Amino acid sequence: MVNGLNQGLHKLLMIITLSFFGLMFYFSWRTEQQYIEEQLRFSNLGAFALVLFLLIILGALLFSLSYYIRKLKSRTFLFLLIFVAFSVRLIWILTINTPPATDFRAMYHGAVGILYGDWAPIQREYFYSWPYQLGFTAYESFLLSLFGEETFSIKFLNVLYGVGTVFFTYKIASLLLNEFAGRIAGVFYTFYIPAIVMTSVLTNQYIAIFFFYWAFYLLLKNGINHKWNWIFIGILLALGDIMRPLGAFILLAVSCYMFLAFLKKGRIHKGRVVKKLIGIFAVFYFVHYLVSASFIAWGITEYPLSNRNPLWKFVLGFNHETGGQYSVDDAEYVARYPVGTERNGVEQELIKERLEDKSEVAALLWKKFNTMWGIRDESIFWSMGHQKESAQDIHKVLYASERMMFLLLLFGGIAYLFLSFRVEIDKKKAFFLILILGYVLVHLLVEVQTKYRFFINPALAIIASLGFVTLFCHTKLLSDRERKEG
Repeated sequence: MVNGLNQGLHKLLMIITLSFFGLMFYFSWRTEQQYIEEQLRFSNLGAFALVLFLLIILGALLFSLSYYIRKLKSRTFLFLLIFVAFSVRLIWILTINTPPATDFRAMYHGAVGILYGDWAPIQREYFYSWPYQLGFTAYESFLLSLFGEETFSIKFLNVLYGVGTVFFTYKIASLLLNEFAGRIAGVFYTFYIPAIVMTSVLTNQYIAIFFFYWAFYLLLKNGINHKWNWIFIGILLALGDIMRPLGAFILLAVSCYMFLAFLKKGRIHKGRVVKKLIGIFAVFYFVHYLVSASFIAWGITEYPLSNRNPLWKFVLGFNHETGGQYSVDDAEYVARYPVGTERNGVEQELIKERLEDKSEVAALLWKKFNTMWGIRDESIFWSMGHQKESAQDIHKVLYASERMMFLLLLFGGIAYLFLSFRVEIDKKKAFFLILILGYVLVHLLVEVQTKYRFFINPALAIIASLGFVTLFCHTKLLSDRERKEG
């Protein structure tokens, strides 16, 4: 019965994820085709043929590169991977000087305020409503106290965290299948455009996903059997959440992974799984409590690092006029009411009204899915928006290239799910499918922006790498010995 439940859950997970990957591929293809039609004045058929041709060329390039890198010794490959990943990101921040904007500007000004003991910048409603943003703000302030008020130190650390994420992407894919899969995932994420261009933005995403994927690696490697790893996993997840609040969602994904592990036979094993999960949760919340208590004691804030306006993202997410994106009108409307019970009540009413017409809600979810996963990635805008007039041609190339890379990534994911459908995948691979699926579902409910893809991109690269290696095996492009050795 347990085995039947396990197999049923795996099949359901693969079917739903495959469906979502198929939709992402359709929307992304349509976006790329329309972009080519507009920019190059191609016919519909001509644009379709060009997208197909470019995808084939990109696939052939990936295969050629894969053929070369699999012949390298492990140490040689890892050195080249780290060197190239570091170099392209460093060159980017030295070339593109992105000024702080929107939320990033608010956090940077807050960091400068903390540095000089001026509490005014962090006493704005922004931090009053979302005290959790003070975690990254305090981190920025610490860097400014060491290296001065210039933003270069923050961007340089983004480079290092980005390289660290490349490393863990490589290690995790190697752990899930073999060394060859790890190399493909590492190379793909090294050159993935959003992972490069956002280094010049004062975003909290680099440090957060570095901690998150480090924790994922420890969890999958020996998180259940190792005596003390659960402590480090809890600490890393907490640090990542303090930088960017995704902890509740990630803890749910970790719980699903532990549930799959729990389904294995053996009372001793089940007890070990439960203890480790409880330990991870305990450490996670203990670290949160320590940091929050410290910030309150230092006078940085009077509230824990939490979300005091928890319904706001749902208000935006169900806004039919903006398609689930940010709304100035909503912001101005709810700002009339004080944060707390009164504003929560107003936001509940807005959400309730926007959910009344079920057909409109269904149309909204369809539109949001396209916005979140199909349209061009705005990371180029966040990085180079200040150079829009002087770098239009570069923008166009980067926008088109990013969608082509995303299409290839999705193709790898679809190939993996399709070719592995008859085989029961293990819980480690299932964890990343759960992570991707959960992230997609969450963004059907809350506000959508393409920059929110950033967290899940390494996971997509990992699954895609499994697909490419599986595809190479099925098409006899790898020998039996190479399949085993990777």
